[in-house]
Amino acid sequence: MQAHDTKNYVFTSISCGRDHSLALLSTGRVIGWGGDGSGNPPTNVPNYCSSEKATTTAVRLETPPVLSITAGYGVSLAIDTRHRLAVWGSDRAGLGGRLDAVSLAHPQLLPGVAAVRSVAAREFLFGAIDDEGGLHTWGLNHEGSLGRATPDLNAVPGKVDGLPPLRQVAVGSGYMLVLTQDGDLYSWGGNAAGQLGLGHLSCVAAPARIVASAKFSSVCAGATHTLAVTPKGAVMAWGSNHHGQLGTDKVKYSTAPIPVALPEPVRAVAAGMHFSLALGESGRVYAWGWNGRGQLGTGDLEDRRQPTRVAGLENASAIAAGETHAMAIAPGKLFGWGYNASGQLGQSNRQQLHAAAFFPLG
Repeated sequence: MQAHDTKNYVFTSISCGRDHSLALLSTGRVIGWGGDGSGNPPTNVPNYCSSEKATTTAVRLETPPVLSITAGYGVSLAIDTRHRLAVWGSDRAGLGGRLDAVSLAHPQLLPGVAAVRSVAAREFLFGAIDDEGGLHTWGLNHEGSLGRATPDLNAVPGKVDGLPPLRQVAVGSGYMLVLTQDGDLYSWGGNAAGQLGLGHLSCVAAPARIVASAKFSSVCAGATHTLAVTPKGAVMAWGSNHHGQLGTDKVKYSTAPIPVALPEPVRAVAAGMHFSLALGESGRVYAWGWNGRGQLGTGDLEDRRQPTRVAGLENASAIAAGETHAMAIAPGKLFGWGYNASGQLGQSNRQQLHAAAFFPLG
């Protein structure tokens, strides 16, 4: 593992998308690396099959001071200090029916959602919570993933009715979950692997409450699996398990929450494409599931069906999972590992990393 002095930077949060990464500084400024959504400007010759145009150096985005960042699949979003929603990147299906609403390198305000407190994004699917705890969704409405009745295949932002006040939204591949202020979970959308946690494999077009033995304090969604943390730091998982991303080798999938055995209580979880991360109260980071791109940070390419510690990370304060790469904040340092073909790890050779290494900021 490489060391790097970043004492002039104080990182407050991180987010990973499909092939780009974002970091938020204590000043409210945003730094990006990698492909679409990182802030890299367009080139004269577009490449629609890959992100080869991406640079490996940090891009300092020209945004007003922001409170939070979200890296989607080619699109990034930020909530500014006035709780407005800014967006940038490249969404080739149109951002909620607005084909001209996204600029690759220049963040701009997204109309239709005001007073935003929380936002989540995936590929062509978005959700935001307003200051009253209401949910607004937009994008492609495949298998009821917007959670509201709309005739539009690519709908502009609209409110989802019938939900109690909310505090968090999570978006997976074609499905969505929300966490209420009382600690309950609701889900809807695609459900072929049981990722909705409702006890069956049928798609659901309206919010349905997940029956669980405990309340929850946070939730995250991967491609086809879900992780949630209880107030006591226990982790529950459900959905697909074909790579062990539920932390067990006993089932191929689970349609209801099952416990994940971790060596300590957990502060946060993150889910990528068939892999999972957890941040323990000690600051140690654990990973399990698919490891074909080195995204578990274990130094090899072997899948893990039980949580395994990411070596070399101590006193981490935040974690993030992209499609096939991951990040963590540790004191004075920003680390990443996994796939790097678009420079999302900031490494100039673009080779994937099987162990945690620092992000260059030059």
